[in-house]
Order: sequence, then C-alpha cells, then structure tokens
Amino acid sequence: MPLVRIDALPTHDDKTLVALGDAVHQAMTETIDVPHDDFFQIITRTDGHLRYDPAYLGIRRDDGVVFISLTMRVGRTYEKKKALYARIAELVSQRTGIEPRNLLICVTENHEADWSFGGGVAQYLG
Repeated sequence: MPLVRIDALPTHDDKTLVALGDAVHQAMTETIDVPHDDFFQIITRTDGHLRYDPAYLGIRRDDGVVFISLTMRVGRTYEKKKALYARIAELVSQRTGIEPRNLLICVTENHEADWSFGGGVAQYLG
C-alpha cells in the first residue's frame, strides 16, 4: 500500500495535479505490482514554500518542480525502483508537460505493522 504525497507550486493547475496523481498510480501498478484499487494520495499545491537547489547533482530545476513522496512496504528491488522512477517521469512528461528534470521522487519504506487502513486495526498483521 503506497501512500503517495505530491507537492507542487501554484504554477500547476488542478488538471495537472490530477494527471500527476494518475501518472504516478499507473507507474506503480506497472512497475512495482501495486493493485489498481490500492489508491491513496495526498496532493497539495503550496503557496510558494517549496525550497530546492536549482542545480543539485547537475540537474537544472525551476519553479515547475514537483516533489513526489512514496511511503510503502519494504521489499522492492533496486531494479523495480529504478523502473518506477523512469516510468513516473515518462508518464508525467506525456500527460502534463512537466519536464523529468523537475521531478524529485523519494521512497520511504516501512513494515506491515506500520499501517492501519481504518478502524484502528493493523490489517496487515491479521
């Protein structure tokens, strides 16, 4: 169950934010075996308080930058994660025109005990 958080600047409209979320979800279903109905996203447009280095690691960023944070259970291989990052960049670029250089993607992994989907129950623990 990935929990997706997407943070963007006001340069991105509502339609773009929805397309971003859809692209990320499709990439997860295609590359890291996330079921289609496993869909949990927080998408926010900030009022200009995203801070970033415009040239970190030699990648030229501008105010089209988008931060994508994925929290998911541990276990995906490096190869699957690399495929995920590439597919997110490809789909986002196709659907929104956001350049891949403006995507910062971060994965945080946790364990089954770290999730409750409602009712105060740790569903993955049985």
